[in-house]
Amino acid sequence: MAKQDELIENFARRIEEVQGQIEERSNEPAGFSEDDSSTPDDLLTVLQEEATFVQAELNILRGIDPENGADVVERGAVVITDQRNFFIAVSSEEIEVDGVKFFGMSDKAPLYARMRGLKKGDEFEFNNLKYKILDIY
Repeated sequence: MAKQDELIENFARRIEEVQGQIEERSNEPAGFSEDDSSTPDDLLTVLQEEATFVQAELNILRGIDPENGADVVERGAVVITDQRNFFIAVSSEEIEVDGVKFFGMSDKAPLYARMRGLKKGDEFEFNNLKYKILDIY
């Protein structure tokens, strides 16, 4: 959640900067602005869409109760495999917790679709790579 909060702050700061550019541009005399196919208005729209997406992901994270353990692969589960460790919630860069690396995975990811509902000890294959689920919590 800290990483999501940081992303949201970065988007808010960047949105503020672009809004300032738009305001400055609107105060320029007619014909003074350079013609640019990528306008601050376009950039603002993209930034706002991305910020909305990151906020939605943060809401997903906030909706996960860490006290509720899991015994199947589902949203909120930590899945330990012989290949990689996953936290099923939102896509994220690999993060390290107490020296153990985890890959954040959205429940919309194709790999999740392949492992969804599986239990400890189950095996599955994805992109010609075999996985064995060692633990779920």
